[in-house]
Amino acid sequence: MTTAQAPAVRPTPILLDCDPGHDDAIAIVMAHRSPAIDLVGVTVTCGNAEIDKTVSNALRVLQFIGAADVPVAAGCRRPLARPLVLGAADGPSGLEGSPYLPAATKAVEPLHAVDFLAETLRKAPEPLRIVATGPLCNLGLFVLKYRQLLSKIKDITWMGGVFYRKSEIITPTEFNASCDPEALRLVLDSGVPLTAVGLDVTMQVLVESPQYAEFGKIDTALGRVVVDWLKFYERLHRTSMGVGGALHDPLALALIVDPTLVRTRPAHIAVDLSGSFTLGATVADFWNERGMPPNANIATEVDADRFFDLLYNLLRD
Repeated sequence: MTTAQAPAVRPTPILLDCDPGHDDAIAIVMAHRSPAIDLVGVTVTCGNAEIDKTVSNALRVLQFIGAADVPVAAGCRRPLARPLVLGAADGPSGLEGSPYLPAATKAVEPLHAVDFLAETLRKAPEPLRIVATGPLCNLGLFVLKYRQLLSKIKDITWMGGVFYRKSEIITPTEFNASCDPEALRLVLDSGVPLTAVGLDVTMQVLVESPQYAEFGKIDTALGRVVVDWLKFYERLHRTSMGVGGALHDPLALALIVDPTLVRTRPAHIAVDLSGSFTLGATVADFWNERGMPPNANIATEVDADRFFDLLYNLLRD
């Protein structure tokens, strides 16, 4: 008597919209190496650095990890309605501390990222999932230009915002939200299901001594470059906050592999478009005080140990 084998689980096709960025780069690595994910394409926006640099970083990372077949499309050079204010955590190039990475020889797609998204979604046999780990410039412009294709997006998992509750006192703003708050509002108002993974949760996945010890056991070229990224990336965190680098973007990506890593709660998110000190603040109404229907599921808790186990396993050969 033979035992029937369970059918193979088909990997989830995703589009990754990012602004590499050290933690974006790790998210790219995870997306390519996970058997649960089919990385259909990478679209790039400004944010951690100017667009030419973030595009080069994406191309270099993909080439380094043997994913040169993954298409890369360059997107917005600036936020939709305001000047670009660059992030500060990743250095002038957006990916400092990368001595192992080759110069990019892979070509970028001829289409603008927004048009590449539209073409890819049109051709897809079913709606695709999008993971966004930077400012939402590209997706906000997509909402404006291709509203008829919104139904082709199954959902968006976005690393961004910060969602404090009444008992907490933490910073009210986060870079991806404040860089292009108008784009964020467009995406939130689009009706596309969105899961927001904010700083209040990602700051619970910190790389400290125990994590460095585990990363150090991954004695491969990829393991070494990831450690180099983390050592540079943690400088701002260590100086300004006294903690190791937080793996913001990898956590958002990891939810495609295992959504049970976080608990979520539905809420309406309003975006501050005019605050002098709180521009881009993401104000979550967990108690329905504004009487607005939820427009996002917000991550509220994370199992950090299981997240790191997933990451270590993806980095090992």
